[in-house]
Amino acid sequence: MKTKAGRALAAALLLCALATVAYHHIRQGAFNEAEHDALRGTLKAEQQRKQDDAYLQGLEDYRLCLEYFGDSGLRNVAECEQLRGVYEN
Repeated sequence: MKTKAGRALAAALLLCALATVAYHHIRQGAFNEAEHDALRGTLKAEQQRKQDDAYLQGLEDYRLCLEYFGDSGLRNVAECEQLRGVYEN
């Protein structure tokens, strides 16, 4: 280490070690941030699902039929009319 070449080699090795540590920290931080974003998205989707479930639980049969089949065109909406007043008796 007494020569210029030895000091330059030691400095280069030190810089490589520092660059490796910095790269690892940056990469780990990016990974943690991506994982946090994914968990935040999952939580938001679960909260939305719970709100939707609560909304659908509060609907009467007729409105539920319209909600499911009204816009899809899979079923004649007139068939939902049979559900009107079923529980009113």
